[in-house]
Amino acid sequence: MDPLRVTVGVYDLGVSGYEADDFIYMDQRVVSELSGSRFVTLPFSPGTCKEHVNRLILAFKHLSSSSFIQHNTKNNGRAGVDLEPWSDIKMKLTPREAFFAKKKKVDIKDAIGKICGELICPFSPGFPILSLGEVISDRVIDTLQQSIVDGAKVIGSFDPLLSSILICDV
Repeated sequence: MDPLRVTVGVYDLGVSGYEADDFIYMDQRVVSELSGSRFVTLPFSPGTCKEHVNRLILAFKHLSSSSFIQHNTKNNGRAGVDLEPWSDIKMKLTPREAFFAKKKKVDIKDAIGKICGELICPFSPGFPILSLGEVISDRVIDTLQQSIVDGAKVIGSFDPLLSSILICDV
């Protein structure tokens, strides 16, 4: 635990951490350190004063009572991505075997059931969602696409927009 950082969960508000981060910046010019699909992390330094804390609190009060959330929840209609531990991950090749395997690019919708040929990480948080050698499931594709909708940037992928993906041609 780092006593100089506060992580605020926003999932129950019906917005992503990326959306909350944008809102608190626009509302009170509060700058976060990191945002994710369900949270915003804010740094507190020796230079943080009471005014800064009050602006942060005010920004979250405005966020939780704003029409932004009502609009987002009604129009977005998403129930969120299921982020429970994944028991359905299947590795077909070792990461080393997949790294050296011949690869081909396929449309994202045609990748389900194939073996992933790249390491794909939505940032933030920057943890791999799809690894070399893993069988690509519809669940992981849905999670990656929702991450992009929520404002995450995809790193490690040949195609950062994820319209296509590299698979192992084995």
